[in-house]
Amino acid sequence: MSYQPQGLLRIPTYVFGKLHKALYSQVNSSLREYWVLVCLEEQGDVSQQEISNGMGIDRSEVVHIIDSLESAGFVTRTRNEADRRKYRLDITDVGRAERRRVTAQIDGATERVLNRLDDDERATLHRLALKAVGYDEYLQPLPGPEFITAPGTHH
Repeated sequence: MSYQPQGLLRIPTYVFGKLHKALYSQVNSSLREYWVLVCLEEQGDVSQQEISNGMGIDRSEVVHIIDSLESAGFVTRTRNEADRRKYRLDITDVGRAERRRVTAQIDGATERVLNRLDDDERATLHRLALKAVGYDEYLQPLPGPEFITAPGTHH
């Protein structure tokens, strides 16, 4: 096993970042594209600006992601009739199939990345991570201050 600085391993968010990187390395797809597909499938008519704000991704990067998804046939982009400055984004059937394919990859990668945890420990880890970002185990917002993100964060 490679050297890991204990000073960093004491920081929970550093450890979560390592888990994210380990999972990402095992998924054969762009996670940001996947996030957009999930968002479009759940919310339907969402603007590029709402995606940028909701996921903390720079607007110009969202444009590139949508361009890629559109060229792959996963998303359609049409002018919003009510406001011609905006686009209406819709996930296609091919996009829904891609979202399911990547979900299966993420599920398998999660199993491998969290293999040292039993089912109860995984549920606890997820519940506590949700609480840290302001949601309960039913994915409902918790009362209190908004989750704090650094200005200009581009996750």
